[in-house]
Amino acid sequence: MSGFWSSETILDRIRADRLVDPFSPKLVKHCAYELTMGPQALVTGDKRVLRDLEVGEQLQIPAGHFAQLMTEEVVRVPKDTLGLISMKSRVKSLGLVNVSGFHVDPGFKGRLRFSVYNAGPSPVVISRGTPTFLIWFAALDKATRDPYTGDGGRRAFSDRDTKDMLGDVHTPQVLADRVLRLERTISWRHQLGRLALAAVFGGFATFGFGTLASCDDSAASSSSESPSMPAGPDSHLPP
Repeated sequence: MSGFWSSETILDRIRADRLVDPFSPKLVKHCAYELTMGPQALVTGDKRVLRDLEVGEQLQIPAGHFAQLMTEEVVRVPKDTLGLISMKSRVKSLGLVNVSGFHVDPGFKGRLRFSVYNAGPSPVVISRGTPTFLIWFAALDKATRDPYTGDGGRRAFSDRDTKDMLGDVHTPQVLADRVLRLERTISWRHQLGRLALAAVFGGFATFGFGTLASCDDSAASSSSESPSMPAGPDSHLPP
């Protein structure tokens, strides 16, 4: 019989077939299983793209940047089942958008990886071990003969994964941040130029006033020290 698994079926099948490891019954909620943030992540915008996280350590995804997130749990999807995945509304409401696939193929086994983009105005912070993702299980009408056989279920990011995340990011938010930094640099240089000009003109003004005052003092001194002119021969003539 096909259809989505109930919470009771999820509990029974996970316990019987070890579909999620590590497993916690407390993370089965509303007919879905809550998967937690795992040990590694890839984040653009920094030379240190690969982040290894300790339990409880925080990961910051800057606004306008991409990241690849990995679950703590190893997930195994039976051949008669299809997994549907998403992120919890708590992180989606902060602006984190899942830009990768939304299903898990029958036969898949490994840690799930989510490619995400922070479309919000602020960094998104997620700690390792925090319930962040969701998986629902949907039963197929029968077990498929065409299960997943790829290598996407790796338990750690490869060198190629890291290389693919290197390079500049040209999202609108990143470009806006660059324009803002440029405006601040131009404004700072403009203010510095105005201060420099004010200092130069102030120096010229001080020099000019000082020179003028010196000339006035010299003129006054010369006037007081000059001898009286002798009287001419006509000065002794009778009137």
